[in-house]
Amino acid sequence: MKRKYYCSIYIIRHLCQMSILSTLFLLVVVIVLSVIITQTIIIPVVVNYEHGLFHSPDFTISKSSIQGVGLYTKRKRSKGEKLFVSINSNKKVTPIGSKINHCPSKRTSTQSVIPNTYLSTEPDPATGEWWIIAIRDIAADEELTVDYTHTPDFIKKPDPKWRCEL
Repeated sequence: MKRKYYCSIYIIRHLCQMSILSTLFLLVVVIVLSVIITQTIIIPVVVNYEHGLFHSPDFTISKSSIQGVGLYTKRKRSKGEKLFVSINSNKKVTPIGSKINHCPSKRTSTQSVIPNTYLSTEPDPATGEWWIIAIRDIAADEELTVDYTHTPDFIKKPDPKWRCEL
């Protein structure tokens, strides 16, 4: 009887250990899936919604290879095309204007290190708005980049002496 009782305890203990391991494994899987879903679906949807781009046919905000998140065009753009207002007539950066990254770095990009857009050098005379304009033809799904060097003095820049690496 004593031996039978000992075997039962051993089996139950073994099953409990397996249950703990199974539970830990399941917990790790749930955490990993939650992180993946959050980073790839939830955060982009919230960021795009906050910036009025949730159903935009023109732009989307997504993870950037340059830094954090970046602004991407959903369709092909032509050289010289006005893309969007970056600074409004009240001299405030627009929500979409705040998401355009500086020019790509030689260290982080396999593409050209020359930005694909520029900020208009003067505000539009009729509206007082500053536009982001395509320097060259831009492919659909390409991240938009700009050189912060020509940002007006009334807008705070990361570093006043900052220039794109060429």
